[in-house]
Amino acid sequence: MLSNSKKIVALFIRLLQGVVSINCYAQAPVVSCPPTFSDGHSIHKLTEVMVYDGPVCMKASLVPEYKKNKEVWVLDTLMDPSVVCAYEKIPHYIVLNAKGAAYCERTTAPVQVKCMP
Repeated sequence: MLSNSKKIVALFIRLLQGVVSINCYAQAPVVSCPPTFSDGHSIHKLTEVMVYDGPVCMKASLVPEYKKNKEVWVLDTLMDPSVVCAYEKIPHYIVLNAKGAAYCERTTAPVQVKCMP
């Protein structure tokens, strides 16, 4: 009788771990800045990126680490990061929610930004 109870508990734990891992995988998006932005008149290249802990209006910008020829932002799971993509010669920018990302990286040639789980 005790052996069956242990088997049921072990089975329940495995089932719960499977559900949690599937749920975590589904909630971890990959976000990237578009390489260009069109304002209807011309196309502008991505030039700058900023990563914030929370909404941009809170002004909590994060400082990247420099690794080889990349800028890397390591994110905590408790953060609700926002990524701001800025483009050449225009005051417009795109703000992306990167919730669930573990890190973001920016390469320079060409400028590309992506946030990964």
